[in-house]
Amino acid sequence: MFKTIIFKSLILMSFMTFNSFSSFAQTKNTDCQAQVDMGSLLNNISVNGGLSVGRLYATCLPMPVKKSQTSYEYHPYDGGKFSSVLKSADGQTINTFVWYGEQITGLWELSRYEIVGGANSLKKLTNGNYTLEFALEDKVFQTFPFSVSTVESKDPYNPKTVYLLDGMWQTYATLYAPKIDRFIQLNVWLRDPKNLGEFKPAPVQSGVRLIREKDKKILAEGSEKIVLAYHWQSYPLHFRKPNFEQTKDYSEFKLSEVTAIDGNYVIEFSLNGKPYSAYKLSVKNGRLNDFDLVQMQKDKYKIIIPLNGGS
Repeated sequence: MFKTIIFKSLILMSFMTFNSFSSFAQTKNTDCQAQVDMGSLLNNISVNGGLSVGRLYATCLPMPVKKSQTSYEYHPYDGGKFSSVLKSADGQTINTFVWYGEQITGLWELSRYEIVGGANSLKKLTNGNYTLEFALEDKVFQTFPFSVSTVESKDPYNPKTVYLLDGMWQTYATLYAPKIDRFIQLNVWLRDPKNLGEFKPAPVQSGVRLIREKDKKILAEGSEKIVLAYHWQSYPLHFRKPNFEQTKDYSEFKLSEVTAIDGNYVIEFSLNGKPYSAYKLSVKNGRLNDFDLVQMQKDKYKIIIPLNGGS
């Protein structure tokens, strides 16, 4: 049992370090509200006929009143009820999933689920709009809207219908830093639906620039080549000081260099030289987008700030 706990803690720490775990930004609010981490959801939802959801993480879930005799506080048969209900655009229930959830190092891991009606009841999705509702004891606390479209694979040896998802993948991003006085990176979700059956798809050139709006000064920038798949994947984009190749200054651009001066900032993100999205930042009294970074460090969380992009 002890080895199992240690192993799960190591897995969770790895997830916290290398993935977008925006729920750590709960210190923005004094009232802790139940929330499924958006990064884990964007990374783990897929459709291949029916809906499939992988391992999720959540914060601020209440301890269930009904005690489980297992290690899972939330349990389909014995414990609290954590469910997600897939609904069509007209509000009709398509499938209901009831999760196994346990608390690990202060967070909640939702590792798997049972499908109401059994696995054979999983319904095939058609093109259209859907909503996934997350509920505690059947009381909805979070919704996730998305849409599904289909295209046919170009692979002559494996023809199939490919399901494409749209939704928050296009606009959601996170700004990550291990500490206030360390580097920052922008985590985004990208895809290229044209890469259906391409043996070696061509890489695209990504570019990021952090600009102070007051004087339009470029504080940091970065550029790297990435290869996109047809399905959404998360990509970490890194920053360096401007013209670092010419100046040979390879030192980190630190988050503290942004939070030291109050004002508005913008991160411009481009693909192949064309604007893709922009993310607004606001600094006041050391707080970034109203998140208390100092408190986040005291709580031993990584600094991860959720962002919404726009053209």
